[in-house]
Amino acid sequence: MGRAMLIICSAVLISMGYIGIGSSNQGKRLNEKVVNYADFTIAKNAAHTGIQIAMQKTNAEDDWPNSYDSPESAWIDTIQGIEIALYMDYDEGEEYWDPDYLRLYSHAEHYGSIVQVISYFDKSPFSTLVPPFTGALQLPTDIGDFNVDGGAHEINGISDDPECTEDKPPITVASDSTKQKLENEDLQKDGGAFEDGDVQVDTTLNYEPTDELIERLLNSGNTQTVTSDFGSTLGTADNPGVFSIEGDVTLSGQQKEGFGILIIRTDASMEMDDPELSVAGNFTFNGLVIFENAYNFNGHGTPTINGSVLIGETPDYTGDPIDINLGGNIEINYECSGENYARQAAADAVEQNKYTRIVTRENVRYVDGASDDDTLVDLIKKIN
Repeated sequence: MGRAMLIICSAVLISMGYIGIGSSNQGKRLNEKVVNYADFTIAKNAAHTGIQIAMQKTNAEDDWPNSYDSPESAWIDTIQGIEIALYMDYDEGEEYWDPDYLRLYSHAEHYGSIVQVISYFDKSPFSTLVPPFTGALQLPTDIGDFNVDGGAHEINGISDDPECTEDKPPITVASDSTKQKLENEDLQKDGGAFEDGDVQVDTTLNYEPTDELIERLLNSGNTQTVTSDFGSTLGTADNPGVFSIEGDVTLSGQQKEGFGILIIRTDASMEMDDPELSVAGNFTFNGLVIFENAYNFNGHGTPTINGSVLIGETPDYTGDPIDINLGGNIEINYECSGENYARQAAADAVEQNKYTRIVTRENVRYVDGASDDDTLVDLIKKIN
């Protein structure tokens, strides 16, 4: 029994030794995996941080990505002791409303392999500041007198632009009382007299969003105040602007056409011939024309508005109800292109073009033919 017990005990000790050795090796491998994963995580986080920094630089300077558009010209930085290399692809949309695309490739080395993080972003103009056009002429507040003064005029809700997919009513108002005042007059549109349904009541029509729009635009620092000695144009089709009329303004010949947003403020007037007229002369504006607290809206002369005219009162306005006189040869046409000019002008003025991340993916890229002398950029070239 003694010898047999000794053999059994020896076998148990030997097996326990094997178990101890196996457990020790397993622990070492586990520790190595933990350390390896921690190193990988640090490298991956550094690559992600590089993308965040790059986006901050891009938002501060739109042209920044063009300086780092290939592995050869990669942006190099050190983040948390880890060297990163980042480059970008930038595709600009063909049209203003087409989004711009930005792809960022951020790399960090991890024990001879490359941790690669790729983020895709798109950038679309921020255009929700401008309330949607509800008609060629929009009256969100009640008015005083309305008459056409026997003059020629047209208010059209059907666009001539083939790209416009939706027509609008010639006039939208906020109340039945305003609608009744308009229907008592001889309103004209392209093709003849107004018909039932050409003046529509929209009880959700409100001047408050436009009031907020004006405040944002004026506070942006990118609105141009127009005076009689204003020497520039009122925007172009490629570069529409935001313009504020705050006094009696006589326009010059080079300002016979404008694009974007035109704000005619309280007690202001704009004319090309007669100083008593609010909108007069041979003038065309493509976009949104806003009459803020316009105690009299006179449409004498031959102005043409392609887009929409909006007349309303601010909450603090205490003057008489707005009188509207459509004498002369005024023409107001709803145009979706005019709506786009207004949206583009607002987006450019408040500088709120935003990049939105679409997707991010992470890769571990193994490098073929790497040498000890290779820089991180060298390694990136070998994996691409």
